[in-house]
Amino acid sequence: MMFASTFLFGQQNSDKRYKEIAGRYGGNDGICLFEDGKYMLYGYATAIFGTYTFEKDHINFNPDKQELFMIFGSQNPTIGNSARLFFSGFERDGTAVQFDEGKPQPVFNDDANCFASPYVYETKTKPSQIILSDFIDGTWQQSKFEIPKEYNDLAIVHNEPSRYEENFTGMVKSEGKFKVLTISMYDKAFKQNDEDENDNNWKEILEMKSEYYQAKEGRKNGIFFNKHYQNFPTPESSIYKLDKKTNQFISKNAEDNEAYFRDNQYNDNRYLRKYMKVEGETISDKTFNKNNISTQSLFFTTCGKGSEKSYKYKGFIEYEDKSEPKELQQTTIVTPLPPAN
Repeated sequence: MMFASTFLFGQQNSDKRYKEIAGRYGGNDGICLFEDGKYMLYGYATAIFGTYTFEKDHINFNPDKQELFMIFGSQNPTIGNSARLFFSGFERDGTAVQFDEGKPQPVFNDDANCFASPYVYETKTKPSQIILSDFIDGTWQQSKFEIPKEYNDLAIVHNEPSRYEENFTGMVKSEGKFKVLTISMYDKAFKQNDEDENDNNWKEILEMKSEYYQAKEGRKNGIFFNKHYQNFPTPESSIYKLDKKTNQFISKNAEDNEAYFRDNQYNDNRYLRKYMKVEGETISDKTFNKNNISTQSLFFTTCGKGSEKSYKYKGFIEYEDKSEPKELQQTTIVTPLPPAN
């Protein structure tokens, strides 16, 4: 496999067409072609990366496809034998979760709205198996995860399928001194911009590309969240030190920044925890249907009537006196509960 990948990369580098057509095509929306055979499709709140290859006079685009469900886990000594499960990307109807042999539950109630992240489910026992389901195009798509016994703090992610992740084709033609790219995804053409490698816009695009692939590669070595599940880059060893008792990376300037982060708790980057990816498997349960799912959702949220019952995250500390917290700092060790079995 490594040989095949290297061979393909060598083929791409030897094809002078990659360098000839590289650049940004379009304005507020469009596509960027890079010399290394990668591309970025962009638009309003959209940036999809992938690879492209030549086939005769056409270009085949293959977008990076995200896994439908992902789980990242960590050992959190501060919560003992209980578990915390953060859910991200489950706001749309149709998703369900099953813990061990329990009954599947919808993650959110029907017609849920007025969302206020983060959504954190706390339970006294750690699940050893999680099955996640989504109803897509008339069929149930399911993934099963076996949770390592040491992981009691989980980040559970749902990546909504996107039409931008479907393969498409394109063609570059010359019109005067400019090149024009047409792609099968859109019924229009994108003109190449007159930008060189020193242009600030192009430099920003290359920086976005670098950050994307660094993050993609970095996920293999773990991702980092604070206690409110805000995601942060890998902490630098010159600034952070691992506290083995709490299994956290703590900033050396943590105490100095206490006052600032009391009013900005969600973005507090002083205490970070590393979460490792839990590999899942796609399963096919032809007997699974909506009747298998409980009517009781994991979270409830709504606007207007009944909103007083909506889920409210309890992780933020409210300070009566700005100089004193109402509860202990998150680095305090909680005495572990007795084992469940």
